[in-house]
Amino acid sequence: MNDQELRTTLITELGIKELPEEAQDEIVSKLGEIILKSVTVTIFEKLSDDARKEFEVLTTTGEADRIREFLAQNVPDMEALMAEELQKTLVAFREGDQLIGDNA
Repeated sequence: MNDQELRTTLITELGIKELPEEAQDEIVSKLGEIILKSVTVTIFEKLSDDARKEFEVLTTTGEADRIREFLAQNVPDMEALMAEELQKTLVAFREGDQLIGDNA
């Protein structure tokens, strides 16, 4: 799932199409961060110790193509993993969990 697909899915699933684009961007960004963190934790749990070390090095370089290649080789169910974490986050958001934080 690429960034645009994630954005479209979040906007549709949350029913925020009518909000101004700036508000949509903020919500999508914050939920995207939560999903990314959750996916990263799950990936770490699935990797061997050696693969974890390699993944840590790759993530510090920021080379997206190399990271995608690594994930394709080491986490064959990546798309399913992303979809699962997306759904978990949406359910938590809908149930009113404090995912985005307080604005007080």
